[in-house]
Amino acid sequence: MAKNKKATVASTGVFGLDEILRGGLPASNLYILQGAPGSGKTTAALQFLRAGLEKGESCIYVSLSQTAAELNAIATSHGWSIEGIRIEELSASDAVNSAADQTIFQTAELRLDETRRAIEAAIEEHKPDRLVYDSLLEIRLITGDTLRFRRELLGFKAFSAKRNVVALVLDTQTSGPDRSGEEVEGIAHGVIRFDKSLEEYGSVRRRVEVSKMQGVPVADGYHDMAIREREGVVVFPRLVPGTASETVKPQLIKSGVDELDEMFGGGRESGTVTLVIGQSGTGKSTMSSLYATAALKRGESVALFLFEERLRNILPALRGHGHGPAAVPSGWAIDHP
Repeated sequence: MAKNKKATVASTGVFGLDEILRGGLPASNLYILQGAPGSGKTTAALQFLRAGLEKGESCIYVSLSQTAAELNAIATSHGWSIEGIRIEELSASDAVNSAADQTIFQTAELRLDETRRAIEAAIEEHKPDRLVYDSLLEIRLITGDTLRFRRELLGFKAFSAKRNVVALVLDTQTSGPDRSGEEVEGIAHGVIRFDKSLEEYGSVRRRVEVSKMQGVPVADGYHDMAIREREGVVVFPRLVPGTASETVKPQLIKSGVDELDEMFGGGRESGTVTLVIGQSGTGKSTMSSLYATAALKRGESVALFLFEERLRNILPALRGHGHGPAAVPSGWAIDHP
């Protein structure tokens, strides 16, 4: 009897990231998730494994850098349970004890061998569908040699591929000039980068970039992301004209005023951003309300974000032009900080 075929893609479990990846990660491959400390790698890794659990898959978190208690604390902070995820705690620095004093081989080589065998044994025993390896930084530190490091990663890639494991390897990027991660990009099937920066003012800015994904026409460039309580990592794909989902049919956004639509060749193209510039009182808000009201008449939802205007000011203006009833029009979501 033929076995059931596995899914061709594995959902990342991260809101918005699957859209960028056109569905998820192609199955049975090795992927690198890079980022600075605190950029959200561990949280995203837990989301990846939780998505697998929801589909009844076997999941393992192999940790060289964090304890099970630390992982549970991260999950608890979001109100999650990671029950069902097998956590294998290993220590690349303490993989050998007294044996290191008895061998003619370098301690680093013995540590690598012991760590590799422990990971392979866990995979053989539990036969996971998904695996997170946290992290490559520890392996880099004990190899101290780019060639040896590449051999270790190539060996792990071949071992996991033979067993049809979707492996997500975390790579903590440091500020050193020799820690760019370039040596892993040619090995992995895909590379995802989390970026975290502190702007001159405001909160921390987080972004994600899929710098490599073989065979997948991903949405290029940086996409904003955030880490939210109970949601974890969420991604907001950037708007790119002509790359809307196949389920969304391209259309012209009309204002309801034929003369105005004619000026724009029939309407504004969906998936684009239009900047309306003008002095106070020239009709910017009124023009925007035309498009909002026309969208409501088409049965669409509308959101208005007000920074200078207030509800008590904009609603009378809408009523004065015949674009709204006495209360907030049905279907409108208005946010005014």
